[in-house]
Amino acid sequence: MLQSIAQLLTEIQMTRQKSLIPLLSIITVACFAMLGGALLMQHLFAWEPCTLCVQIRLWLLLGGTLSLLIIAAEAVGQRWLTLIFWPLLLAAGFMAVFDNSHLVLIETGIMESFSCSPFPFYSSYLPLHEYLPSVFMSAGVCGQNDYAILGVSFTNWTLLSVTLLFGFMLCVAWRAIVKARG
Repeated sequence: MLQSIAQLLTEIQMTRQKSLIPLLSIITVACFAMLGGALLMQHLFAWEPCTLCVQIRLWLLLGGTLSLLIIAAEAVGQRWLTLIFWPLLLAAGFMAVFDNSHLVLIETGIMESFSCSPFPFYSSYLPLHEYLPSVFMSAGVCGQNDYAILGVSFTNWTLLSVTLLFGFMLCVAWRAIVKARG
C-alpha cells in the first residue's frame, strides 16, 4: 500500500505542469523590496539619489508591475498576454543593470560624471519627479557615493542585486519558453 501511494505521488509529480507563479512572485517581491530599500535609505538615512539611481527605481517599479501582470495573465489563463509582458520585463531588468553599470563606471572614474544628466531621460514627457518627488526626485550627484555597507559601496551592492535579479528573470523566462513549447 505504501508503495502504491509513493507511485501515485510520483505519477502526479511527473504529469503536473510546473507553475511559473511562485518564480514570478520572487521577481515581484525582489523588485519591490529593492525599491523599498532604496526609499528607506533615502528617507531614513538621508541618502540622496542621483539621476541614474532614480532611473533604476523606475526600472524596478516597472519590473515589479510587469511581473504582477504576468502572474495575473497566467492565473486567468490568458497566456497570450505574457507575450507582450515578458520582453518588457526583461528590458526593465536589463536597463536596471545597464544604468547601475553606468553608475559604477562613473563612481570608479572610468567615465566622466558629465555623462550623467541632471534630469532622468523620461522627465520631459513623463514628469514623475513632479508627481512623486519623494520617489523620483534626484538630489544627489552621479559618481559621488559616500555610502558603504560592510565596506562596499552601495552602488556595487545594487549592481550585484540587479544583476542577480536579471539573471533570475532570464532563467524564469527560459523556463516559460520551455513550458510553452512542450
